[in-house]
Amino acid sequence: MTKACGKQRDVSIDANKDVTSLIRPIDAHKRGCMASCVEERSYDNIVLHIPHASVGGLGVAKWNNKVALMKEVRKWTDWFTDVIFVPDDQSGVKSVVADYSRYVVDVERLLDDPMNEIGQGIIYTKFNGLQRTISDEEQLGMIAYYYSYIKQLKSMLNEHSLLIDCHSFPSGLSDVDVCIGVNEDWSRPTEFLIELVMEFFKQAGYKVALNTPFSNAIAPPTNFRYDSIMIELNKRIYINEDTLELLDSVGSLRDSLNTLYGILLRYNEEL
Repeated sequence: MTKACGKQRDVSIDANKDVTSLIRPIDAHKRGCMASCVEERSYDNIVLHIPHASVGGLGVAKWNNKVALMKEVRKWTDWFTDVIFVPDDQSGVKSVVADYSRYVVDVERLLDDPMNEIGQGIIYTKFNGLQRTISDEEQLGMIAYYYSYIKQLKSMLNEHSLLIDCHSFPSGLSDVDVCIGVNEDWSRPTEFLIELVMEFFKQAGYKVALNTPFSNAIAPPTNFRYDSIMIELNKRIYINEDTLELLDSVGSLRDSLNTLYGILLRYNEEL
């Protein structure tokens, strides 16, 4: 059960019901809003941001220890998220997938990212004792790619978009199956929507947590507001982390995500 404006709202999910049964208005639900506050919230498109699924560019990334680097790559690449999150039927769902490994250029970072201080900004130069040599010219090329990626991502957004930040994480970090991440700013979805997404995964049999083990979601600035949410999948629910082979469970996971997209595209909430 969820609460909005002192009223109990049931977001439990019955697999036998049509997804539209989940979409109900919330009377007088109040949230902080920007100057151009809207009267309702709904989504006419979903944009999937998939930044860490690729291993492209590693052959020329110039890290000082390739064997040690590949151990990190194996652990921290979001394997198959470009397959799992992207639906077969992309009506209403668009996706942007980075071409390069995060160890080449990390499109998830900010221009003034605090991680710059430890060499893990847009262009990693250090990671767990590893060192990378990169020329000014190469850095400019990677920064140009970063700008191009963010521009493409922003071009897909409008005031009725839901941006989903798609990730996975190593099983050793947490016993949580699905981590939902949100920002504490203008891009945060309504509490009802957050709880609806969390309840959806719980009803599908997954252990769910908010902002644990990771928090926040990418939200490039625009001249309009939109919602952003992160979905992080524990790798144990879809992949053998030793062999990198997909598990049989990946099919039901993809089905769940497809169903969730359908729910979100029918979502409408009176604020």
